Amino acid sequence: MRIDKSFLRDRFLTIDIRTLGLARIYIALLLLFDLAKRASEMSVWFFESGLLPNAMLAQYPLKPFGYSLLFYVSSDDGVRVAFVLIALVYLALLFGVFTRVAQVLALICVLSLQIRVDVTANGGDFVMCNLLVWTAFLPLGAAFSVDAWRAKSAGKPQQSPVVSWGVFVVFMQLAIIYFFNAIHKHGETWLDGSAVYWLAHQERIVTGLGYWMREHLPFWVFQGFTYTSLVIEWLLPFLILSPWGRPWTRRAAIAGIWALHLGIAAIANVGLFSLVMLAYSMFLVSPEDWEWLRDKLGSRRPDNDAVVAALTLPPSGATLPSKWRVIRWASNTLLAVLVVASTSQVLVENWIIPPFLRPQQPKWMQATVMSLRLNQGWKMFAANAPRDDLWLVVDAVTVDGRHIDPVNEVASRYADPSLRTIPPWLGQNYYWCDYTVRIKGFGRYHGALTDWICRHHERTGNPDDRIVSFRIYQVSHIPPAPWQDEPHDVKAKVILSKRR
Repeated sequence: MRIDKSFLRDRFLTIDIRTLGLARIYIALLLLFDLAKRASEMSVWFFESGLLPNAMLAQYPLKPFGYSLLFYVSSDDGVRVAFVLIALVYLALLFGVFTRVAQVLALICVLSLQIRVDVTANGGDFVMCNLLVWTAFLPLGAAFSVDAWRAKSAGKPQQSPVVSWGVFVVFMQLAIIYFFNAIHKHGETWLDGSAVYWLAHQERIVTGLGYWMREHLPFWVFQGFTYTSLVIEWLLPFLILSPWGRPWTRRAAIAGIWALHLGIAAIANVGLFSLVMLAYSMFLVSPEDWEWLRDKLGSRRPDNDAVVAALTLPPSGATLPSKWRVIRWASNTLLAVLVVASTSQVLVENWIIPPFLRPQQPKWMQATVMSLRLNQGWKMFAANAPRDDLWLVVDAVTVDGRHIDPVNEVASRYADPSLRTIPPWLGQNYYWCDYTVRIKGFGRYHGALTDWICRHHERTGNPDDRIVSFRIYQVSHIPPAPWQDEPHDVKAKVILSKRR
């Protein structure tokens, strides 16, 4: 097999338009799911009466170069309208209506949602932004969309495959995520196979299934999960980027990604991370996979079947008009600038990179990375899985003398203000998981937390729920090691208190 320019182009720069259509549909559904999750706690995180009011964030911004359109929306009704408009953008992306515009608007919406509540950010948020930035340079509406139907009706269908440097960047981003996540996992919990065991004992993030598994499965099963996940992470970069063995290497990569991330999602609540990584896997679907599916359906359906027609590629057409070549050149230039900034961030953020290779980033590069959330520090549960856990307990006293926990009435399965230990399987969502871990270190945000707790009676509509005093305890412990039954080093420390 001769390795020449066409070989490299075909292996790294081309993608089937049906693959782009599939990826667009999945991404749009994921964005709608994320929006629905945020909307379910809109009053907590996005209203001025919530934990993160705009007035406070304007005075004490979390990070530089963080821009959100929602910083300018402070009324409750305004936030509701903004969510409706964001949903319409995501629906336009889902159905492929003015898809290129919808791609850019969806990125702006995601950035606005995330940066507005940045204190709750997790790895899933950053991989989502990376995905939306890089795919903005790809025609996701080329298939299975209203745009594709209109183009076909006009006799100007999108040709397949698409050739774009954006394809290569998406594949490289995916490989980089797995490579650095794997290479950073050199701690003892990964070497002795206990990492997944410790993960399943994180009460903040363990799922119901993960809790059941740790109560019923022997330790060697968790060792098997640990070593299997580590092997998959090491193999994935090579399967994704290998120019040989297609389409089987790509199929193996898809299988590995789904096995790895469905396994993680089954045990731990890691936000959108697993679901976004599944979105990346959609870009690995090969033309051979589509032809196999089309042939299978075609043998069972009539010749004029709409599904078979949608899976059939359009005939070859004319070359790109000159005006579009200018736009493509400008697009590739912008892509190159973003790749340079992102590559610099890879060198800066990952521990394994020697210090002499870490550049001093100019301000424009820092601003680009921070504003688009192109963070590249890939070290999830590395170098070791976490071997300690913490939780917040609020002991609040109402005007009629009752003790209540207004935070955990919303945030977890347990709302017992007398608890000074961490009970099993808290059932927190990922916003509360990250907020409870970080809020101690953000003293300037304690005022909003105090106000939110003291407005408990306004949310319940019961004057007897008015809070006259409270204490917030940060409860921590070290989970039981393998073959132990109880946690140890249990501590409960007051981090905030108030008496009215």
